[in-house]
Amino acid sequence: MKTLVVMNEKGGVGKTNIVAHAGWYFSERLRTLVIDLDAQRNLTTTLGAHLSPVESVNLFAEATRVPPVGSLTVAQSSRDLMGVEAADRTCIETFRDSIESMADDYDVCVIDTPPALNNRTFGALLSADAVLAPIGINDYSIQGVAELLRAIKGVSAHYQRAEPLFLGLLPSIYDRKSRRERELFESLAEQAGKLLFPGMVAKRDAYAKAASESEPVWNMKGSAARDAGNEIRGVFDHVAQQMELGA
Repeated sequence: MKTLVVMNEKGGVGKTNIVAHAGWYFSERLRTLVIDLDAQRNLTTTLGAHLSPVESVNLFAEATRVPPVGSLTVAQSSRDLMGVEAADRTCIETFRDSIESMADDYDVCVIDTPPALNNRTFGALLSADAVLAPIGINDYSIQGVAELLRAIKGVSAHYQRAEPLFLGLLPSIYDRKSRRERELFESLAEQAGKLLFPGMVAKRDAYAKAASESEPVWNMKGSAARDAGNEIRGVFDHVAQQMELGA
């Protein structure tokens, strides 16, 4: 099983949309586990048809398996996740042990992290084979990029493990019609360079509709949904290639 962590310590960057579509995309051909570590439960709501009775908070208490419920299985969020931040730091390694215990149960695991650098995020990073970082164009700075990369490197160094593959900064909720956002994107591209993911997720009403209807955007009708589907599937085609996730 290979594990993809989707993270950014800033909220409102489209993480839920990206993780939900990652789950739908990979489960078309791979045994897929999605873990919701964000206490806001947005991802749990969107993927509500695929919930396991095992909550994600249990993965921090002791090494715990999440039994598959189908090609897509979701370890759901709960408000109890907030208590993980008051727990002993050993819970980070316990989460890692939970992920390792499911190595034969799934082909890919996708983890949605909270918008903060905390025990839940560190547990996810300790378990990661690859990291994808959605970013908003507005109010994003190279300082934020540096902090994110330091967290990835810091967890690996502290626990003496190889660094996960950094897939890049994925521009998300990008309004291509906005001159200001185009200018900000160009500025970010100059500063971040090769750290940028070779693709983006534009600001589209179709994604909001997909979340509300709990189905992938490529299953919806209309040219707008088709364009969105091609866009986001292209993102995960590249992710799958980089992570060597074959059929």
